[in-house]
Amino acid sequence: MTTLTCHNCDSPGDGNCSACHGRGKTAGGEMRAAFGDESSCSMCGGSGECQICDGTGEIEVGGEG
Repeated sequence: MTTLTCHNCDSPGDGNCSACHGRGKTAGGEMRAAFGDESSCSMCGGSGECQICDGTGEIEVGGEG
C-alpha cells in the first residue's frame, strides 16, 4: 500500500477537520464564542480530526494485490 497526503484536511496533511480547523467546536458568531456558546462540530463530532484520514494526515491508496 502507498500513502498520500490527505488534501481534505484543514491544511493538506495536518490531520485537522476542515470545518472547525481542528478545534472540535464551532461558534455561531464571534459574540457567541466570546460568551462560550459553542457547540461540537457536526463534521468531526467534536474530535477535531479530519474524517477522511482519521486525523493521520495521510490516506492509503492501492490495494493488496
